[in-house]
Amino acid sequence: MWSFRTSESGSATAHFFLGAGDEGLGTRHRIGMRTEDSDSELLEDEEDEMPPEPQIIVGICAMTKKSKSKPMTQILERLCRFDYLTVIILGEDVILNEPVENWPSCHCLISFHSKGFPLDKAVAYSKLRNPFLINDLAMQYYIQDRREVYRILQEEGIDLPRYAVLNRDPARPEECNLIEGEDQVEVNGAVFPKPFVEKPVSAEDHNVYIYYPSSAGGGSQRLFRKIGSRSSVYSPESSVRKTGSYIYEEFMPTDGTDVKGALWAYSVMLCTCRYIQWGQTMPMLKPENLQLWMGRSNETVKEKRFDIQSC
Repeated sequence: MWSFRTSESGSATAHFFLGAGDEGLGTRHRIGMRTEDSDSELLEDEEDEMPPEPQIIVGICAMTKKSKSKPMTQILERLCRFDYLTVIILGEDVILNEPVENWPSCHCLISFHSKGFPLDKAVAYSKLRNPFLINDLAMQYYIQDRREVYRILQEEGIDLPRYAVLNRDPARPEECNLIEGEDQVEVNGAVFPKPFVEKPVSAEDHNVYIYYPSSAGGGSQRLFRKIGSRSSVYSPESSVRKTGSYIYEEFMPTDGTDVKGALWAYSVMLCTCRYIQWGQTMPMLKPENLQLWMGRSNETVKEKRFDIQSC
């Protein structure tokens, strides 16, 4: 008969016993089997000799500031609680200086772009080792440009504020028509009364400005990547920037809710839960099945409607 023993960590180990439950074999002594004490010793020997359970190796490929951040540390600590998962973090020196052929292999890869990250190498590594990708590497080229992000959101039917793109590109002069008034701007024929938002087209540039109408005192609020406890500062300047390309969009009050943060937290939770749930039911993860299951879950995500303001 088969007997399953569950350890405190929740993993099940199968052990095979032959003897008392089998009819027609008589007592153990009559057929030359060992005594109860000997059986216990045999079981202990079998446990010692049993090979370790197959491991799913999860690789983390990101710059040190991201891979060792507090949120990522919290996620990895939870993943490491499962016996069948082994997490390896590719060091920044390896990512930047070693050829991808020397990077350690993994079954599943979590990799994301940030300033200084060699995305081309990460893509080359994924093609070489073919791990299951938690997040799409090719799409990370697009999310570096807010114009592409908005285009993708529109194609997916995600609600967006009304916006217009001002491209200061000599090759496309028809996309560089700006008329500025005291309490509004007109961008390529679209009028945006204050308050409105001005975002650089580069997603790496976090200098987002919000311009206030004169009835509210004028000026602008200048957002930037958090320094200490501050992420914005008020400026009396009311005129829009005259160099660079920008997205202009209507201002949408959110009552202090960080829409981007809430959406990101939901996405991380969903992906982590998907991975853990499949790991619990499938000791050796099958990428084709996981892909199918994640595709079904993505349909649920598409049904949710998000208003994106300040990503």
